[in-house]
Amino acid sequence: MNWFYAKNGSQQGPLSTDEIKSRISMGEIGPDDLAWCEGMSDWLPVAQIPQLKIEAPVREDVPPPVSAAAPSPYQAPAAPAASPYPAQMIPGQKPAQGLAIASMVCGIIAFIFCCTGVLAAILAIGAVVMGHIAISKVKQNPAVNGGKGMARTGLVLGYLGLVLSIIIVALNLWVATMSPQEVEDNFINLFPQEMRQQIRDQMDAERAKREAP
Repeated sequence: MNWFYAKNGSQQGPLSTDEIKSRISMGEIGPDDLAWCEGMSDWLPVAQIPQLKIEAPVREDVPPPVSAAAPSPYQAPAAPAASPYPAQMIPGQKPAQGLAIASMVCGIIAFIFCCTGVLAAILAIGAVVMGHIAISKVKQNPAVNGGKGMARTGLVLGYLGLVLSIIIVALNLWVATMSPQEVEDNFINLFPQEMRQQIRDQMDAERAKREAP
């Protein structure tokens, strides 16, 4: 299809549809300029000819407009306030006293190593003393001082360790006053009657080996 257009009193053409559209898009042909092609009864302004309408190209790189979000009736929850308690503590949990912890530790050591005698007795006495002081502090101010259970554990183990260590010390002193033969006889008497002679024979054999040149 060949097109003709009139501009500034002069007629131009013929042009193909793509050519005349190109000139229209570049502004060389205005919307009020007249154009005609075969099949038209008369010249018409370019803006009134449907075949020559230029559609604006769609730009893919421009994102569609985003409407402003309506304000939400709900507000985001406020960030929690910093806790006044240390990270390792739970609100409502009272800190354990150092005396309660020390009492429990000394009580455990005294009970396990009660065979050491004097050393175990010293640790047991320390566990008992610190345990009583810790429990007294809990009773005076239970809202601040904790560790009552630890102090009680230290007291129980401290008393047990003290009793056992006293028994062991007493046994050592008693054995020290005996002669070797008395120690041997008392040791053998700890076993049942049917085993005593066999143990005595074994001890005599060991003694003979040691005395042999």
